[in-house]
Amino acid sequence: MVKPYFLIGLAAVSLGLAATDLTSAQAATWHAGTPKVLRHTWFHNGKGDNKAYITYSKTKSTGNLFGLDEGSEHYYRLPGYGLKKLKYRSLGHHVYQLSGIQYSPKGGKVQFDGQRMTYKLKVQKSQLHFYKGYHNYGRHTTFPTMKAPAIF
Repeated sequence: MVKPYFLIGLAAVSLGLAATDLTSAQAATWHAGTPKVLRHTWFHNGKGDNKAYITYSKTKSTGNLFGLDEGSEHYYRLPGYGLKKLKYRSLGHHVYQLSGIQYSPKGGKVQFDGQRMTYKLKVQKSQLHFYKGYHNYGRHTTFPTMKAPAIF
């Protein structure tokens, strides 16, 4: 005779396996927008003029280099471009794949305007690590910043 505890245990294990498969399937699916942990402005504190920013909102990314105001020796954000209609999927261990349609800043045109771009990054507490050739970005600048000069 089969003990009722065995049936309860078998049912619990079956449900546990089903939940694990469902969780894996959900992680492999694409979600609209950006992960909440990514929504922030991130900065690349490069040497010389190699300073950049990227801002993630709920639905798009915007970024570019910083310009230098010679008079004040402060840096300001150049008009941004990036990806709109973002979607993402989790690859595990805080690694995400993002995909979106590239757009240009007002009055400008970037090389891949209107094309879908996809890339992978890892989100850490105070740093973004981009795979495939991009620099790491942190939460804060190490250089003086200002609002854009009046010419922008």
